[in-house]
Amino acid sequence: MRKIYLLFLLTVPFFFQASCKKKSDSLDSPSNAELIQKLKAVSDSVMNAPDLHIPGLVALVVDNNKGIDWIYTAGVSDIPNNLPMNSGYTFRIGSNTKTMTGTVILQLVDEGKLKLEDKLSKYFPSFPKSDSITIRMLCNMTSGIFNYSEAPEFADTLLKDPTMVWQPLGLLEIAFNHAFYFPVGTGFHYSNSNTIILGLIIEKLTNSDLNTQIANRIYNPLNLQNTGFLTSGTELPGAHGRGYYEGAYLPGNDLTEYFDMSWAWAAGSAYSTPRELQQYVERMVGGGYLSDSLQQRRLNDMTILPNGGYGLCLVQRGTFYGHNGGCPGFTSSMYHSNQRNCTVIIYFNCQLDNYIPDQLFFRFANILYGADF
Repeated sequence: MRKIYLLFLLTVPFFFQASCKKKSDSLDSPSNAELIQKLKAVSDSVMNAPDLHIPGLVALVVDNNKGIDWIYTAGVSDIPNNLPMNSGYTFRIGSNTKTMTGTVILQLVDEGKLKLEDKLSKYFPSFPKSDSITIRMLCNMTSGIFNYSEAPEFADTLLKDPTMVWQPLGLLEIAFNHAFYFPVGTGFHYSNSNTIILGLIIEKLTNSDLNTQIANRIYNPLNLQNTGFLTSGTELPGAHGRGYYEGAYLPGNDLTEYFDMSWAWAAGSAYSTPRELQQYVERMVGGGYLSDSLQQRRLNDMTILPNGGYGLCLVQRGTFYGHNGGCPGFTSSMYHSNQRNCTVIIYFNCQLDNYIPDQLFFRFANILYGADF
């Protein structure tokens, strides 16, 4: 395997800024059958592209306004045994986990246990520049703190000892051994280190472990039976297929249960299924986890980027909100639009730099709504 520097995928360069202008569906718009056929065709085109090497995918589109509830599988879940993809399998959701950690942080804001403008020094005064970094900066990736998973020494250790159990403070030690990307609060850089710190703050404020807090606050209210947060171990719970590759196509590179997931912790160690991820993102974006006022702030407090927006542990794509995630063997996207009353979940059982689920999401959105999605 090649060295791992960017284990969580967020965007690809060519994504465009999506318009949020609402456009009503006309009477002569394509029928649902035609729309589904187009969604299937672009999914198949990705699977059939000889240069992509995607083993399998699951695509889910639920548009309640149009009356569409479509879930589609293609390809294989297990290459050597040629087993078909299964829409009920669990998979690692990578950085989609960040939205869960962020939701718990915001719930603690609602409960009056912290403020978004609190300085990090209130909780961890020994951390570098903690007197100028705010909780909001940790949530929206503007702190400038180095991303530990971009550090060569992290990748070297991970590859040499893939089952090593990482401690959050150990991950941050790597991060703080590197210079900040920019002066605090003056730029944007996606960094897993920010979310690791948020996880530690949650544990400090609740006097409880992060796993328990996420389960009680996120999973249990929705009765999610096949979704969980992993603190350590290589095992992927539940019925699942295999996950392949970690950036480059390498035949036979099965990484399903190769790395101890403690390396990702609050930033990306959760797992789920397509239908349960649908339930979660609909609650997260639609409301129900937070007060109405804080929910509106979450949806509107965005750093505008060339490819959309990034906010309080949340990605914006036009009228859709959610996140995406990638870790060795797995990549996924989850987005919901309150305006369109639509949810899109896409999962590949691979991690490849040349194509990620967000690219397919944009094609889906264009089919369903045109450029103004």
